[in-house]
Amino acid sequence: MSVIQDYHTMFPDISSSTLEIIRHIVTERGLWKVEKPEGFDLIREMYEKISSVYGFPTPSLIEDSYEYYFISGERIGLPKVSLVSSLHEYRHHMQKHGRLRFEDVEVDARAWSISAFNLALPEDFDSAWKRGMIWYLPPYPGG
Repeated sequence: MSVIQDYHTMFPDISSSTLEIIRHIVTERGLWKVEKPEGFDLIREMYEKISSVYGFPTPSLIEDSYEYYFISGERIGLPKVSLVSSLHEYRHHMQKHGRLRFEDVEVDARAWSISAFNLALPEDFDSAWKRGMIWYLPPYPGG
């Protein structure tokens, strides 16, 4: 069951290296400004760099009709270029390799991905939250 929580505050300690990689991919490489094929390539680059931070193998990424992490094949499927969705599915990859803070794997993945967005790009996060573009968060404070 999906519960509304302050997911954006549940991982205050994401590595600065990971946050810098996210910032670089979005702001310097233009993740939100490129066409879909290049966006998928940028997410692959982000996965490779984050994997090197944690010492994990890099999962593969394919375009598919829905979002998922295929555990045994270490493959992520996404229907579109989405920072939060790509980070959410990557967190499932981290869980496979022993990183799990919260017992519920979906809560854990949701919290890590939304927290990473908030910490890496706070102004963009705030804007997206204000516009209701981030699921599972309470209403934006002040309306």
